[in-house]
Order: sequence, then structure tokens, then C-alpha cells
Amino acid sequence: MSKYSDVNGTPFTDEDIEQWAAEAESEQGYTGGHVGPSVPGRPISVGAQARPFTLRLDAARRGQVPGGGVALGPSV
Repeated sequence: MSKYSDVNGTPFTDEDIEQWAAEAESEQGYTGGHVGPSVPGRPISVGAQARPFTLRLDAARRGQVPGGGVALGPSV
């Protein structure tokens, strides 16, 4: 059985991966408790070292975005 660690150093094994796959593929879906209250603002569950970024699109792709690709808020 191999041992791995995620980007934050949390260890996991092949057995953990098999368990996660079985949960994801089951008909039951997520059965755990709610992990906390919702918080207004930007999502915070993207990783401990996540940094904000601006996605730049060329004119052809901006034309495909609803609203014409105009900024909806301040870019960081």
C-alpha cells in the first residue's frame, strides 16, 4: 500500500483513495454533516495557498460569455 501526501502535507493511502472513489460512485452521495456556515464573498475552499487571479480572454471568447465578458466586479 502506497502512502501519499497532499499539497498541505496531509497523508493519505491507497485505501483512502478507494474509499473516496466508492463514496463518489455510490448512489447515496454525500452523507456527512455540514462543515460550517456559509460565508458571503469569494469562495474560500480552493486550497490553503490559493491566490486570486484574473482570467483574460481574447475577443472571440469574450463574445461567447453572457454579458459580453464585461467585468462584474473589481479585479484583484
